[in-house]
Amino acid sequence: MTVQPKNLLIIKPSSLGDIIHALPAVSALRRTFPHARISWLVKSEWAEILEGHPDLSEVISVDFRVRSWWEIISRVRARAFDCVVDLQGLLRSGLIAALSGASLRVGFARGREGSPWCYTHRVPLPGADDAPWRLLDIHAVDRNLEVAKFFGALTDPPQFWLPRWDEDRAVIKQLFAEAGVEPHDRLIAMVPVSRRTVKNWPVERFVAVAASLVEQRNRKIVLLGSPRDHPIGRRFSNALGTALINLIGKTRIRQLSLVFDNVRLCLANDSGPIHVAAACRVPVIACFGPTNPKATGPYGTGHVSMVSRTTACRPCGLRTCRNPHHLECLESISVEDVVRQAERMLATS
Repeated sequence: MTVQPKNLLIIKPSSLGDIIHALPAVSALRRTFPHARISWLVKSEWAEILEGHPDLSEVISVDFRVRSWWEIISRVRARAFDCVVDLQGLLRSGLIAALSGASLRVGFARGREGSPWCYTHRVPLPGADDAPWRLLDIHAVDRNLEVAKFFGALTDPPQFWLPRWDEDRAVIKQLFAEAGVEPHDRLIAMVPVSRRTVKNWPVERFVAVAASLVEQRNRKIVLLGSPRDHPIGRRFSNALGTALINLIGKTRIRQLSLVFDNVRLCLANDSGPIHVAAACRVPVIACFGPTNPKATGPYGTGHVSMVSRTTACRPCGLRTCRNPHHLECLESISVEDVVRQAERMLATS
């Protein structure tokens, strides 16, 4: 499409993984429109992952509480955008685009909740006519890059910018020093909890994998999570002792990339941190149950998505398990298989 937007808004409010997936598309748009003003509308809880991004002119941090809805629209309209790109593809994001005042509004042809009705131009996706959105085999990064291609952008190679501030380097260095990390230690990151219970491989299996991996000298587990995960940290501590570096609740979102800069491998559920790790070129082993790793697995080469080979209903893409054998897709992934895969990857890292 031949268009030269001067004031462009990206709508991608959440969540962590989705924001990481959109980074290459935004960088591609910046290369295509070097003189344009490019802003990104994001939920306030995720805004810090974008602060300081060299391809952004502004990060618009918003709160989607009902009482602030019209305030959000007013803030958007006041900036007089001539082009809006909705990478979220939901009714709420579509309405923001429709009410923005922009004459050019671009989004996915098969966006959800009726969002395509809010766009002036709809971008089709390869294979989208053959599967529900949640089961599309095209990766989320490549979906977003299709929108960049719509503007004529060159998208290869995909670029992931992540914050690495000096003050955050000092924080991570101090945390590792307090945990007794030595230069010869081989660190393995572990993220045993995602926001959705239906995506969680059993915690006791993560503990068992961790205990097996640290049997080899100089290996330590870097445990990551939010403050609400502190009880899980105690379970790891009981099993690992001094081989555990418990960072649960101690790091900010924007500091994750600095943690991953120091590790050899990341083991996790399908959750936002795996995408930060992949963007940092850290090999990832991710346990996938109801979700589709072809669409939302760690992006790039060198990663492994552990999936059940025997559960016929996966990937269902549902938020509630309907299998009579509850979460069979995750329960079918064994500790032994994950340990074997981790040892293979550690041998070459």
